[in-house]
Parts: sequence; structure tokens; C-alpha cells
Amino acid sequence: MPSPLDSGSPVTETSWRYAGWPVAVAAMIALMFGPSTVAVLSLGIFIRPLEADFGWSRTQIALASSIVAYTVMLISPLQGYLVDRFGARRVMLPCLPLFATAVGLMYFLPPVPWVYYAAWIAIPALGIGLFPLSYLRVVSTWFERRLGLAVGIANAGIGLGGAVLPLLLSAVIATQGWRTGFLCMALLVMLVSFPAVLLFVREKPATGPTRAASAPLSGLDFRSATRSRPFALLAGIFVLLGLINTALFVHQIPLLIDAGLTPQRAALVQSTFGLFVILGRLLTGLVIDFVAPPLVMMVLVLGASAACLIYATGPVGDIVFVCAALLGMVLGAEFDVLSVLLKRYFGMRSFGKLYGLVFAVFQLGAGAGAAMLPLLRQATGRYREGLLVFALATLLCAVLLAVLHRMTRRMASREARIEAHAAHATPTPLEST
Repeated sequence: MPSPLDSGSPVTETSWRYAGWPVAVAAMIALMFGPSTVAVLSLGIFIRPLEADFGWSRTQIALASSIVAYTVMLISPLQGYLVDRFGARRVMLPCLPLFATAVGLMYFLPPVPWVYYAAWIAIPALGIGLFPLSYLRVVSTWFERRLGLAVGIANAGIGLGGAVLPLLLSAVIATQGWRTGFLCMALLVMLVSFPAVLLFVREKPATGPTRAASAPLSGLDFRSATRSRPFALLAGIFVLLGLINTALFVHQIPLLIDAGLTPQRAALVQSTFGLFVILGRLLTGLVIDFVAPPLVMMVLVLGASAACLIYATGPVGDIVFVCAALLGMVLGAEFDVLSVLLKRYFGMRSFGKLYGLVFAVFQLGAGAGAAMLPLLRQATGRYREGLLVFALATLLCAVLLAVLHRMTRRMASREARIEAHAAHATPTPLEST
């Protein structure tokens, strides 16, 4: 019986019977409970319980998000090297039980700050192979024409986890305590993510690290790619995106409670954020197969800037759900756009290393933003100043995306002229006689 992943099938990727679609769906399921949701997006749920139980300040507790961001920044280039060298699957499978164990051990966390901070170094470090890069590299080997949609489906797992975990953890913490919340997340990793990776997530044959040396992957080498202007713009764009997204997700619940919302309503807003992350991933993935990715991202970033301004002026009424939706769309879109642009600009030759480097830059911004927002709140007694900084950062990001879009159009026009000239200069069979 042929494998469901058998690439020998004549079915193309435009059909839902294509063997790459189960890979994309399995990646989505696995990412629901990966470190991007467990170690980053769920942290805000634990801020107030830890504040009440240990007597730590909110700034002390939230510092973990900066620690996670800078740990990920350091390990992302290594992840890129490992998946390019050994293949994503070989890196992911041993990381899953290690990551689950590290999360589960938070059940025994003592009220000692240095142990708390050390744990948030260990959790992402042991989950090094489980950040989106590994899954997106796998999915990218299967697709060309429907790459955006496939990447959007895979990346939707982070949004799905971001929508499910706040509601699930809020219920667990309310009845069983925050320690059981960590244990619950560890079990989800092993019961959901591990089987999905084990059974379905693998590179397309002839594209993994064991491919024949005579058939290397196409694209620029790492050094040439990183010296290009498009890569420099991508790095600038993603450091600004990192500045806002992690900080706003981690602090959105405390921010809304400070503004007068009940914890339950704030959790509902957070789940709305997660749902629109899913929608952002799927819609963006679908649209960027037909519309220029930088242009799509620019529109969404302007929406995020408006959301930051609304939050800065004091969110009231149902407008908080609109803001959460706008911010969720950006978080949903950013790595769909990155994956597609990296493959289109630079090919698959150094995809893992390039993605890892941009993700490291993103985490550099994330760590700065996650530290800056609570520090400004501590200094001023409110989140307003930090949110205004974020609004300006998103406006600058939109400008850079416009520059990238213009550059992409010039590059495409130049390539079209070169191809047309080459076709005109090539003699026809009659001319050559």
C-alpha cells in the first residue's frame, strides 16, 4: 500500500489529495502546543496567579518573556543550521519529550526568582527544534504554487493554540491552580504534538539532507543572501514586528484588567486575539499566493498601529475586541510572509539559516519590547507611553514594507526584461541553420 506521503503520485499541489497537505495540517496540529504558544503566548495567563502566590512584582514575573525572547534569539541560528544539516524531523522528535519534561517540571517551581528565570532559559532551549522554522521548512519543500496557503495552514497552529490555551488554562488555574496549568501543557505536548510529528511531519523526498550531492537545492548561499538589500529590509521589518507582538500578547490581559475589564472578559479578548491569529495566517497565506506579500503585510501593520493608539487612549467597550483582532491579524501574517519571501528571494539552499537569523532578529525586538512595556508602566503608572512607542514602531515598519514592495517590483521588472532580451537574442532553429 503506498504511503500517504508518497510523492510519486501524479496528483499536483492544487488538489487536496496532494501528499503535502497532510504534512501542512499535521504541522498545524503540532504547533498548537509548541514553545511559541507554551513558552510565549501563554505566559500572560500566569502573571497574576504568580503575583498572588509568590508576592513577586509584575515586572519581575514578566521579565521571563524577555528571557525567553533572548534565549530564542541565541538558539534560532543554531536551529536553522541543525534543520539544514540534519533535516527538521530528526531535530524535532528528540526535542518533543525534552520540552514537555521541562514544562511539566514547572509544577515544582519554588518561590525563588533565579530558579524561575533559569527555567525560562531551559524551556525554549530544550525545545530548540520545535519553533516554527522546523515546520515551515518541511512544508516549504512540498509546495510552490500554493506555498502561501500551505504555510498559512501550518502557522495557524500557533493561533489555534493561542485561542485554546487561554480558555483552557484559565479554567484549570481557577479550579486546580497554576501548577496544574503547567502540567496540563506538558501533557498536551506529548499527547497531541508528538504523534502529529511522528506520523506525518517529514520533508518531501529528494529535498532533505540525504539528497544526492549531484542535485543540490537551488538558491543563494547564506553569505550572499545576508548581504543583499532585501534581506537587510526584512531584518529591519522583523525587529520592529518583534518589538510589539510578544509584549502586547503577554501584557494584553494585565493591560485590559488595569483598564477595568474583569479577568474573564480579558481572557475572552485574548482568545479573540488567538482566533484572529488563525484567521490572519489562513487568509494571508491564501492572499499572498496572488497579491504581493509586502503590500499585504503593510496594510495589516497599519491596522496594528491603529490598535496601539486605541489601547493608548484607554480601551472601552467592545472596541477591545477590534483591537485584539487587528493585532492578531499581524501576528498571524508575519511568518507566512517571511517564509514565502525567503523562498522567493533566496530559494531553499539556506532557508533554515536565513529564517533562523531573521527569527533571532525578531526575538531581539521581542525581548526589548517585552522589557520596555512593563518598565514604562512601572515608571509612569500606566501603559500609555509604551503603547505610543509601539504605534510609532508599526508606522515605521509600514514604511519599510512599502520600500521592500517597491524594490520587489523593480527586481521583477528587471528580471522580465532580462528574460525577454535573452529570448529575443536566442536564434530560432531556422536562424541557426
